[in-house]
Amino acid sequence: MGRKYSNSDTDTDMNSLQPKTGIRPERPGISGLGGWLILIQISLWLALVFLISDVSQVNVIMDPARWEEGRGVDPQIYAEMIRPLLWFGFISSSILLMIVIVNLVLLYKRKRQFPRMMMVMYLMNVIISIVTWILIARNEIPREQHVLDATPAFQLIVRSILTCCIFIPYFLKSIRVKNTFVK
Repeated sequence: MGRKYSNSDTDTDMNSLQPKTGIRPERPGISGLGGWLILIQISLWLALVFLISDVSQVNVIMDPARWEEGRGVDPQIYAEMIRPLLWFGFISSSILLMIVIVNLVLLYKRKRQFPRMMMVMYLMNVIISIVTWILIARNEIPREQHVLDATPAFQLIVRSILTCCIFIPYFLKSIRVKNTFVK
């Protein structure tokens, strides 16, 4: 009974009284969809437009006549080398399209999973660009029929790696990201 109560003894832990909502407490500092997140939003919307365009053009791109007559590619080269590359491109574009849509939903709902999913998307871009480069570079097409160039695919690898090097640390360290995506 002779016990003296200090403020810390009488104040109960406020976190224990609050219901477990899964919402991370906001840290001091900036929050919201401003700053560098504006670039992320723009890039996601542009990616959505370009991926929808890519997927919607699949009938035109996969048409063998376009490659054989329009570009003078041997039908055997088309069947053995170009068609598998086109299918890989279509499947990877479809997967990236789904990831971009999920990321846009997570972004505007300010879900905690958004930064992680953006990192997944950036790493998927690197993997897809490396596989595309390998698929193009391994094909031995005669010089007169060479319609696939590995140089743009290699440049895509470099751009994807640079994007990872810039934005993955941003998502891991940014106070704005930590304060914005709390749900």
